Amino acid sequence: MPAPLEQLQRIKCSYRDCYESFDTEEAMHRHKKYSDRHEYCSKCRVDCEDLDEYVLHKITRPKEHYKACRVCGEEFKSEPGLKLHMEKNHQVNQRLTCIGCRKAFHSPHLFIEHLEFGHCDYISASQFQGHIVHKHLITELLKGGDAYARFQQKTSKFEAAVDCEEEGGVNLEDNMFEDGGIEEVKYEAIKPDTPPDTPLSPATMGPYPPLPSQTNSTNDYDTASEIGSTLDGISLGGESAASTVVNSPVTSPVAAPFRAKPFQSQSVGQVSTTQGSTIASSSRQPKVWGSRSGKTASDVLFPSAKTTPIPSEFSIEAHDNRMEVEHGLNIMRSRFWDPMSTDFNPERFYDSVISKYYCPFVCEQNFPTASDLNRHIMNDHRITRMKCPSCLKYFKSASSLMAHCESRGARCQISKADNFNIFLDRLSGGFLSVEEKVRPDHLNNPTVLITNEETGRIERYKPPVAIYLQYSVTTPPDWKEPVRTTKVIGGFPTRQPRNEW
Repeated sequence: MPAPLEQLQRIKCSYRDCYESFDTEEAMHRHKKYSDRHEYCSKCRVDCEDLDEYVLHKITRPKEHYKACRVCGEEFKSEPGLKLHMEKNHQVNQRLTCIGCRKAFHSPHLFIEHLEFGHCDYISASQFQGHIVHKHLITELLKGGDAYARFQQKTSKFEAAVDCEEEGGVNLEDNMFEDGGIEEVKYEAIKPDTPPDTPLSPATMGPYPPLPSQTNSTNDYDTASEIGSTLDGISLGGESAASTVVNSPVTSPVAAPFRAKPFQSQSVGQVSTTQGSTIASSSRQPKVWGSRSGKTASDVLFPSAKTTPIPSEFSIEAHDNRMEVEHGLNIMRSRFWDPMSTDFNPERFYDSVISKYYCPFVCEQNFPTASDLNRHIMNDHRITRMKCPSCLKYFKSASSLMAHCESRGARCQISKADNFNIFLDRLSGGFLSVEEKVRPDHLNNPTVLITNEETGRIERYKPPVAIYLQYSVTTPPDWKEPVRTTKVIGGFPTRQPRNEW
């Protein structure tokens, strides 16, 4: 026996794909409000097809829905509350690519953790620590006061002992106190061809040559004839025989010793004649500067020629060396303090008066040997903990401090500080930078016309936009490309090659 059909109620749900029915309008309204299958605005009683249409409906009606979220449609009475909701619940994923191993990360603290704990195949943990120490040292030297002046005093004796002059000097074999006299000049002065007292001839005192408009018509005819003789070898149907043609047997015409007839134009497609040589225009090869398919003239003329390398004196390394000779040490790009770097030279900080080595950092310790100086730098000037300048909390690693800066719900507002980009540069060792940008889903917010209740006028209204912090990977100024070398003493080579810096 078939199952009995239930009797339909008189009011059906207004959505097409919903077949439920109700006795009253309020029951249907309650159903659409609490149903997960319907995007329904209960205040305006508007049916929306999907979530995007529902959110767009809310953000374009500030009178009924205040400040609505552009992503989920949640309503807020204030704009700061809306921005806080966006920062905590709808964060924008970052894409940070490591400059060493080219791995991608969606969060800054994960990228810092990748470098700090040696997970990168090219940038070791000690190298990342060195970049952070370099940033802190430069900050201390350039902070102001006598720190940088004292640093210059430590390196002044080394720079004074370096002689970069290739020419000049005094010959010690000659007696510098004897100055020989200037010998007399035995040559007579050059005399002009025309004596200065000679009177000028009437020809030189005459008027200036006449202007072209003051000449006779015969001169115009002669000029036109000369131009015609010059253009007589040019064909309008193709390339000129007097032009430069690749591998062409026709040479440039020699000026005729007689006066040619007036120029007569040739029709397109005719054969051009130059001193008895007749060549069809269609058989000529194209010019060098004609159609070359994007190639330069030198590539067409000399296809087998090799590219001239850049001279060594114009390289970046030569420029840096020249700038160091002229202006001194570049503390921004040189790892002058790092014993593990090739830029480190302990003799730069050697004081010959006391026969000791000064520390390149902002400390007044000195050591009798270079090995003691290296041990002091590697042990006493390592960064073991980092402090947040806003809430003054200490963290044991740079990645944990970076995660603290990313947390939006915390009381610390370090990420909203004006100099947060400078702090991030020092925290990450120059590997990260930050910039405020408008969220991608807020770039195309529509502009609608609404009525202002106070003035009664129709005004344009654009929903508020939210901003976010866009992090990007940068290259530190003291960065050097790693050289992959594998050194094996017996056995098989290691899977991860060692990097030399």
